[in-house]
Amino acid sequence: MEELMRQKLPNGHKCERQELTCSVLFTNPKFNAQKSSTSDEIKSVARLVSKTEDLAVDRVFRKISKNGVEESTSLNRSLFEFGHNFEDADGWLQLEQPSKDHLASVLRYMFESHLKTTVHIEINQMYFNCHFIVLQVYSRFFSDLENIPLLVTLPENIVSQKAFMLIYKWMLSDDPVLELPHIVEVFVAATYLRINELQAHCWKYFDDEECFNEDTACVLYVETKDNPAMDVVCNVMLTRIRKFLLTFVATKDFLDLSFSHLIFLLDSDQVCVNTEIEILFIAVRWLGHNWRQRKGRLLSLVSCIRFSLMPLWYLLYVRREEDHPLVIELISQPKVEHQINESISKITSRMYEEKMTALEGNVLNEENANDSRQRNWICDSLCTYYHDAGCPNTREIRFKHFEDYLSQIQQSSKDHWSKVERQDPSNKTDCCSLKKTKSSEFVAE
Repeated sequence: MEELMRQKLPNGHKCERQELTCSVLFTNPKFNAQKSSTSDEIKSVARLVSKTEDLAVDRVFRKISKNGVEESTSLNRSLFEFGHNFEDADGWLQLEQPSKDHLASVLRYMFESHLKTTVHIEINQMYFNCHFIVLQVYSRFFSDLENIPLLVTLPENIVSQKAFMLIYKWMLSDDPVLELPHIVEVFVAATYLRINELQAHCWKYFDDEECFNEDTACVLYVETKDNPAMDVVCNVMLTRIRKFLLTFVATKDFLDLSFSHLIFLLDSDQVCVNTEIEILFIAVRWLGHNWRQRKGRLLSLVSCIRFSLMPLWYLLYVRREEDHPLVIELISQPKVEHQINESISKITSRMYEEKMTALEGNVLNEENANDSRQRNWICDSLCTYYHDAGCPNTREIRFKHFEDYLSQIQQSSKDHWSKVERQDPSNKTDCCSLKKTKSSEFVAE
C-alpha cells in the first residue's frame, strides 16, 4: 500500500488530506444508438464527484451552443432553477453533527470477524474464507492477479495450511509476533507469496544470534538445507556452528552434509576442535559413510587439513601406527605424504628457531613463528586423547579414539558443548595433568 502511495505522490510532496470524492460513470439518458454515427451525443462519461448537485445528469450532458453559452432546454423553470433552496439556512454548519463509526473500525471488525468474505483459499482440500483486499495489500502474488477470483488453490508443499493461517493472522494484526516453531514454514510461504514485509520480519529472527546460534543454528540448518527457498538462511546458519561442531559431527545428520558445506566447515578458522587431527578424522568419517560415491572428493578435502598445526609426534608416527583403512588410504596419497613431510620440516625448523632465539635471549616474532591459519582450540574433558602439541603422547591418537570420543558426546548432556572452555595455545600447560583435573571436576558434577 505504501508503494502505491509513493507512485501516486510526486517526490517531495507531503501527503495531505484530500477532499473525498466518488468515481461515477454517468450514462446519457438521451443517447440514441441508431443516430450515434451522425450525432455528437455522448453515451457515457466518468467523473470524480464530491458534491451531490454534481450528480444531476442533465448538468453533465447539458449541450453547449456554438458561442459557448449553455442552451436552455425548457422555458418552464422550477423554484430550484430560480435559485430558491433550503441549503443556505443560517447556522447549518454550526449544528452539532452526529458521530458515526469510523470506516477503519468497521472494516477491521468485518475483517477480524470474517464477515462477507470474498475469496476462498484452498490448500489440500481445506478452505480458508478470506477478504481478497487484505491479501492484496500485503502479497504481490495476489495483487498481481488480473482478475478477482472466487477460489485460489495454493501448493501445500510450499504454502502449508499452518503457514497460511499464521500469515493471514499476521496480516490482520497491528503488532504481529511470529511463532518460532513455525518460522521456516512461514518464511517459505512468504517467499512464494512475495510478502516482503513478512520476509523482513522473519529475517529479524534469523539475524539475531540470541535466537539462532551454535546448537539452534545447527538445528535450523539441518531443517532447511534441502529447501531451495532457504538457501541464504541455511548458509548463514552454517557460519554460526563453532563450538557445536564436534557435537554435530557425532550425529547422523552430519553424514548427509553436502560436500560444499563440509568444505566450508573444515576450512573455517572459527570452528572449535581439540586438535587439528580431528579435522582429518572428521573428513574420514564423512568419506566413510559412502566411500564408493565420495572417494573422488578425498583430495579436495585434504586441502582443508592444516597438517602444520598437527603435533610433530603424530606426524612422525601416524603412517606406521594408524590401523583404520580409510585413514591409511588418505595418508598414503602422494599429495598427503608430501604435505606431511613438508609439515614435519616446517615444525622442526620452527622448533630450532625457537630454541636458538631463547638461547640468544630474544623473543621470537609470533607471526613468523607460526604462519599457518589457526583454529579455535578447546579442551574438552570428554576427550581422552587431548594433549598439547609438544606432548609425546600425541603419537597414540587413533581414529578409534575419535569414535569413542563421539560416543561420549552422544551420551553427555545436550548443553555439554557450551561448558567446554577455549584454550590459548600460547599458554603452555601440563596437558595430561590438566586433563585429569578436568575429568575429575566433570565426574563430580
